[in-house]
Amino acid sequence: MPDLSFKQANALYIHFPFCSSKCPYCDFYSVKYSKKRVDLYWFALFMELEELSQKVDNNLLQTIYFGGGTPSLVPTFYIKEMIKLIRKRFRVTPTAEITAEVNPASINEEKIVALKRAGINRLSVGIQSFNDHHLSFLGRESSGEKNKKILNLVNNYFNNYSADLIFALPNQTLNELKKDLETLLSFKPPHISLYNLEIHENTPFYKRYNRGELKLPAEELDAEMYEFALEQLTAADYQHYEISNFAQRAYRARHNYIYWLFEPYLALGPGAAAFDGSCRSENIADLNHYLKYYNPEKLSFKEIIENNQLLDSVKKFNPNPEIKIRNLNCLSKKEQMAEYSFLALRTSAGIFYHQFYRKFDLEFKLVYKDEIKELKSSKLIKEGNERIYLTEKGKELANEVFLKFLLD
Repeated sequence: MPDLSFKQANALYIHFPFCSSKCPYCDFYSVKYSKKRVDLYWFALFMELEELSQKVDNNLLQTIYFGGGTPSLVPTFYIKEMIKLIRKRFRVTPTAEITAEVNPASINEEKIVALKRAGINRLSVGIQSFNDHHLSFLGRESSGEKNKKILNLVNNYFNNYSADLIFALPNQTLNELKKDLETLLSFKPPHISLYNLEIHENTPFYKRYNRGELKLPAEELDAEMYEFALEQLTAADYQHYEISNFAQRAYRARHNYIYWLFEPYLALGPGAAAFDGSCRSENIADLNHYLKYYNPEKLSFKEIIENNQLLDSVKKFNPNPEIKIRNLNCLSKKEQMAEYSFLALRTSAGIFYHQFYRKFDLEFKLVYKDEIKELKSSKLIKEGNERIYLTEKGKELANEVFLKFLLD
């Protein structure tokens, strides 16, 4: 079976699949937190890092991202050691963005300080709401007051962080969204991610939705909420640089931007996906399977670190040849052009014709002549300065736009 081969790797994503409890709307792979399995898992992560580092020619990393799951559950000691090993195996730019997702329910001042000392220079804070009723509905273990306290602490120690907010919740009113936005903006976070609630398959919400027990707001109210949020964030001097993301100047999410620019990135952990520029791979989303493949030593992680035996332990990596660890999907040129197009259209910059030509040696306006004509007539895209980009209407109906590029 062919495998990934990276001429370069601009970003590295590390998946931490443990949660104290599963949020009913989340479709990311996660399992119940277990200290014993965290120890084994961290060994396996180091082994996968060692394995993937051999597949990269130009190993200059611009971003590192610890996502999940709930990375803030793990002792920061693990994260510190992971960053140290990454720096040994890769060249990390001096200005690299190193992000960790944190849940307000599993973070405190001591851990915030420890994350910064470990090498994290950006946090992504899962606020979601300040309304206790909506937080309970979303399965969040934090409260509105706890969320405020955490944002105050984060402001004290980090000048670069993002806060997530979810809207269009069942029974949520426009006034409740206004209050959430007002509260969030009072902290002046450098970056805000704003998502309407989506119902994903294989989640508890999906089952409830299919049984008719969960009703989302009408499309008109969803659109009204989104438009209101745009007005408020624009007035507060946030740049709407991607459909769901807003940033103060110089605080765009550089890691996510690598995804949107169709650039290569590495990924570690079960369920994590990587891209080498033409092929995508996704690790099988099964922690037990992952541990069987890497077969980490059942030793104390901390003792091995303290005795400087980590690299020796990692080099003993001897995978089980009968176990398949990841699935590979190599994209045709047509598929690459389609993905490049809809990912670029997510951003405010849109698609520059000269960049498309440089990448694919084809004229965008010829390849997608019919799609451009139809989308312009529907007022979903605009054309100018040798590029196309979404209109405000196009942003609200973005999925309809993207489908035009994905369908034959």
